[in-house]
Amino acid sequence: MIPPFDDSGCLPPGLHGAALAEIEGRFGRQSELRRVQMESVRWMVELGLRAGVQRIVLNGSFVTDIMEPNDVDCVLLIGRGFPADPIAEAELNAGLPFLEMKLVGQADFDDYVNVTFGTNRTGVPKGMIEICP
Repeated sequence: MIPPFDDSGCLPPGLHGAALAEIEGRFGRQSELRRVQMESVRWMVELGLRAGVQRIVLNGSFVTDIMEPNDVDCVLLIGRGFPADPIAEAELNAGLPFLEMKLVGQADFDDYVNVTFGTNRTGVPKGMIEICP
């Protein structure tokens, strides 16, 4: 379950797992912009699964209480056997609308989750969402 926002409009610190339906209900319906961003998230997840991505974490203004987020920041963990589907990998690498994606190995993924995505610009810890299948 995705926890409530804190007083600053962010999720509490840490990684919060959620299925796509819960993510859409919480973040993907409040405005037309959020709805199209959510469509891109669904597209990314489908491509990621085909390509063999192991984990996907969402961050940025999309996972806050901001009504009109700029984009959805995403980090995708790749591992052995990636890409399982080179066409899906090519589509991910070409980019998707409204998404800022990074496909990375384990060390960089850990850095994104623990530092880059795990804190705001002033170093204060904040929460992010991990997509659970």
